[in-house]
Amino acid sequence: IFEQLVGKNIPALSAFPLQFIFIPIVIVLVVGLLAGLYPAFMLSSLKSVDSLKGKLKTVKSSVFLRKSLVGFQFGIAIIVLIAAAIVTQQVAYFFSKSLGYNKEYIVSAQVPRDWSSVGVQKMEIVRNEFAALPQISDVSLSYEIPNGNNGGQAGVYKPGSDSTRAIPMQALVSDEHYLSTYQISLKAGSFIKSSGAVDSSKIVLNEKAVLAMGWKNNEEAINQQVRIPGDNTLYTIQGVTGDFHFGSMQEQIPPIIFFNIKRVNSYRFLSFKIKPGNINSTIEAIQKKWAALLPGSSFEYNFMDDTLKKLYVNEIQLKKAAYTATFLSLIIALLGVLGLVSLSIHKRIKEIGVRKVLGASLMNIMLLFVKEFVVIILMAGAVACLAGWYIMRGWLNNYSYRISITSQPFIIAISLIGFITLLLIGLQVYKMAKDNAVKNLRTE
Repeated sequence: IFEQLVGKNIPALSAFPLQFIFIPIVIVLVVGLLAGLYPAFMLSSLKSVDSLKGKLKTVKSSVFLRKSLVGFQFGIAIIVLIAAAIVTQQVAYFFSKSLGYNKEYIVSAQVPRDWSSVGVQKMEIVRNEFAALPQISDVSLSYEIPNGNNGGQAGVYKPGSDSTRAIPMQALVSDEHYLSTYQISLKAGSFIKSSGAVDSSKIVLNEKAVLAMGWKNNEEAINQQVRIPGDNTLYTIQGVTGDFHFGSMQEQIPPIIFFNIKRVNSYRFLSFKIKPGNINSTIEAIQKKWAALLPGSSFEYNFMDDTLKKLYVNEIQLKKAAYTATFLSLIIALLGVLGLVSLSIHKRIKEIGVRKVLGASLMNIMLLFVKEFVVIILMAGAVACLAGWYIMRGWLNNYSYRISITSQPFIIAISLIGFITLLLIGLQVYKMAKDNAVKNLRTE
C-alpha cells in the first residue's frame, strides 16, 4: 500500500537486516512505558485525603492542555483537508484546461528508425497506408509528440542582427499532417509541406515565437526570413500556429519552431487520430496493419490521456498521498474528540442524571457538550485556514498555469470536521442519555 502511495519500490521485509525487527518493538515498549508512567506519577503525587474528597485540581488544571491538543489535531486535519481539495482541483485543471490541441482519440507509437531520406520516404508510405484504414481520421509522422520530451532547441534571429541574441525556441520536426492530427489551430499562412516538391527552408512558428521575435501580429511574420546560429540556411516563415502546451503546465508555453521532417530526416513517432466508436477493434486493426507494414517491430502504443498522466505523475501521486493523509488526520482528530468527550461525560454523569430527572431533553444535554467543541473548531479553523492558504499558495506558485484559491475548500474542510465531530458527540451522548438516570445518580 505504501509503495503505491509514494510511487517508489520498497524492499521486502525479508530484505531488511534482522536487527530492524527490534525497532518497532522498542518503539512500542517506550511509548507504552511513557503512557503508563505519566498517569502513575500524577496519581501517586495526589494527597489521599484530597482524592477521597474529590478535590482533584490536577485534572481540572489540565483541561486547557487537553483542549489545546484536540484543537491542534483539528487544525492539522483542516489543513490537510484544504490541501487535498486544492491539489485535486489543480490536477483536474490540468486535464480540463484547453491544451491548445485535442488530445481525445489520439494514439501514439514509436516506429523503427532509418534516419535517411529513403527511410523518411518509406515511413511516409507506411503513414499513408495507415491513414487509408476506415477507422483512422489522420496520421502524422514526427520526431516529437506533446509529452514534454523535446528533441532540442534552436536559436532564432533576424538576418543582420546579432546572432548572440538569438531567441531560444522549442524545435519540433513533423510532416504536414501534424496540425490536422492534433487539431492545432493555424492562425496565419500555411503549414509545412513534406510531400511532392518540398522547400525544406520553409518553417512555421507559434504565436509566442512571433511575439518573441518582435513582430506586431501573425500576418506581419509571414514571409519574413530568419537565421539559426551555425546554420547557413536562410529560413522563411510560411505559417503561424496557435499556442499549445507541449510540456507540463508548470512552465509557460515556449516559443516553438516547426521544421520540415525532410529537412533533418529524423522521426520517432506515428500519431493516429482514430474515429470514435469501437476503440478495441480499431487498435486491433492498427496492430494487424503494423505487423504487415513494419514486420519485426512491436506495436507499443499510448493514448494521449495516458501520456499526460505520465507527464503529471508527481501531481497525481501527491493527490493520492493527500487523500491518505486526510483519512489518517481525521482518524487522529476524531480519536482526540472521542477521548475528550468520553472524559467529559464521565465527569458530568451525575449532572446529566439530575438534568434528565428535572426534564432536560436529549438536545439540551447534547448542547452542553457541543458548545465546548464549537469554540475549539472555530479557533482551530481560523488558524488552519490561514496556514492552509499560505502553504497552498506557495505550492501553486510552482505552476505557470494554476487555479485561483477560493473559499470553497476552506468552507468544506471546516464543515466536514464540524459535522463529523457533532455526529460523534451526538452518538456518545445519545448512548449515555439512554441509560437509567437513577443508576447514574447512584454511581460513586
